[in-house]
Amino acid sequence: MAASPTPEIAGTERQRARVTTIVFFIIGLSVILSYEWGAPTPAFRNDAPSIIFFAILVAAIIYIASRVSTLGLHRPRSCTSCGRRIPFDALFCPYCGYQFPR
Repeated sequence: MAASPTPEIAGTERQRARVTTIVFFIIGLSVILSYEWGAPTPAFRNDAPSIIFFAILVAAIIYIASRVSTLGLHRPRSCTSCGRRIPFDALFCPYCGYQFPR
Protein backbone atom coordinates (compact mmCIF):
# COMPACT_ATOMS: atom_id res chain seq x y z
CA MET A 1 0.00 0.00 0.00
CA ALA A 2 1.43 3.39 -1.01
CA ALA A 3 1.87 6.04 1.63
CA SER A 4 -0.46 9.00 1.32
CA PRO A 5 1.09 12.42 0.80
CA THR A 6 1.40 14.73 3.76
CA PRO A 7 -1.26 17.43 4.08
CA GLU A 8 1.31 20.09 3.15
CA ILE A 9 2.20 18.34 -0.12
CA ALA A 10 -1.45 17.61 -0.91
CA GLY A 11 -2.32 21.29 -0.33
CA THR A 12 0.45 22.40 -2.66
CA GLU A 13 -0.76 20.02 -5.35
CA ARG A 14 -4.32 21.32 -4.99
CA GLN A 15 -3.07 24.90 -5.28
CA ARG A 16 -1.09 24.06 -8.43
CA ALA A 17 -4.15 22.37 -9.94
CA ARG A 18 -6.31 25.41 -9.14
CA VAL A 19 -3.80 27.81 -10.66
CA THR A 20 -3.48 25.67 -13.79
CA THR A 21 -7.27 25.60 -14.15
CA ILE A 22 -7.49 29.38 -13.75
CA VAL A 23 -4.71 29.96 -16.30
CA PHE A 24 -6.37 27.73 -18.91
CA PHE A 25 -9.77 29.29 -18.18
CA ILE A 26 -8.44 32.82 -18.74
CA ILE A 27 -6.72 31.90 -22.00
CA GLY A 28 -9.76 29.94 -23.24
CA LEU A 29 -12.10 32.78 -22.34
CA SER A 30 -9.91 35.21 -24.27
CA VAL A 31 -10.14 33.04 -27.38
CA ILE A 32 -13.92 32.85 -27.02
CA LEU A 33 -14.20 36.61 -26.49
CA SER A 34 -12.01 37.37 -29.50
CA TYR A 35 -14.35 35.48 -31.85
CA GLU A 36 -16.87 37.58 -33.77
CA TRP A 37 -20.10 35.77 -32.98
CA GLY A 38 -22.45 37.85 -35.18
CA ALA A 39 -20.44 37.45 -38.39
CA PRO A 40 -22.03 35.47 -41.26
CA THR A 41 -18.77 33.54 -41.72
CA PRO A 42 -16.51 32.36 -38.90
CA ALA A 43 -14.00 35.09 -38.11
CA PHE A 44 -11.99 36.60 -35.32
CA ARG A 45 -12.37 40.24 -34.32
CA ASN A 46 -9.79 42.77 -35.46
CA ASP A 47 -8.49 43.18 -31.91
CA ALA A 48 -8.25 39.42 -31.24
CA PRO A 49 -4.42 39.39 -30.93
CA SER A 50 -4.60 42.14 -28.30
CA ILE A 51 -7.26 40.30 -26.30
CA ILE A 52 -5.34 37.02 -26.39
CA PHE A 53 -2.02 38.72 -25.56
CA PHE A 54 -3.59 40.49 -22.57
CA ALA A 55 -5.08 37.23 -21.33
CA ILE A 56 -1.75 35.42 -21.64
CA LEU A 57 -0.06 38.29 -19.76
CA VAL A 58 -2.63 38.12 -16.93
CA ALA A 59 -2.36 34.32 -16.79
CA ALA A 60 1.45 34.54 -16.63
CA ILE A 61 1.28 37.04 -13.76
CA ILE A 62 -1.11 34.78 -11.84
CA TYR A 63 1.12 31.76 -12.45
CA ILE A 64 4.31 33.55 -11.40
CA ALA A 65 2.66 34.99 -8.29
CA SER A 66 1.47 31.53 -7.25
CA ARG A 67 4.96 30.06 -7.75
CA VAL A 68 6.61 32.86 -5.76
CA SER A 69 4.18 32.33 -2.89
CA THR A 70 5.27 28.68 -2.60
CA LEU A 71 9.04 29.34 -2.60
CA GLY A 72 9.28 28.98 1.14
CA LEU A 73 8.65 32.47 2.36
CA HIS A 74 5.24 31.57 3.75
CA ARG A 75 5.66 27.87 4.44
CA PRO A 76 5.48 26.73 8.05
CA ARG A 77 8.42 25.09 9.76
CA SER A 78 8.72 22.82 12.77
CA CYS A 79 9.74 24.06 16.20
CA THR A 80 13.00 22.41 17.21
CA SER A 81 11.80 22.20 20.82
CA CYS A 82 8.21 20.90 20.65
CA GLY A 83 7.95 19.83 16.98
CA ARG A 84 4.73 21.73 16.20
CA ARG A 85 4.20 23.62 12.94
CA ILE A 86 4.84 27.36 13.27
CA PRO A 87 5.16 30.28 10.83
CA PHE A 88 8.41 30.32 8.88
CA ASP A 89 9.48 33.75 10.15
CA ALA A 90 8.57 33.26 13.82
CA LEU A 91 11.17 34.45 16.32
CA PHE A 92 9.75 32.23 19.07
CA CYS A 93 7.37 29.29 19.24
CA PRO A 94 3.82 30.36 20.15
CA TYR A 95 3.21 26.94 21.76
CA CYS A 96 6.25 26.29 23.96
CA GLY A 97 7.92 29.72 23.97
CA TYR A 98 11.25 28.50 22.56
CA GLN A 99 13.24 31.45 21.18
CA PHE A 100 15.02 30.79 17.89
CA PRO A 101 18.56 32.07 17.29
CA ARG A 102 18.74 35.04 14.93
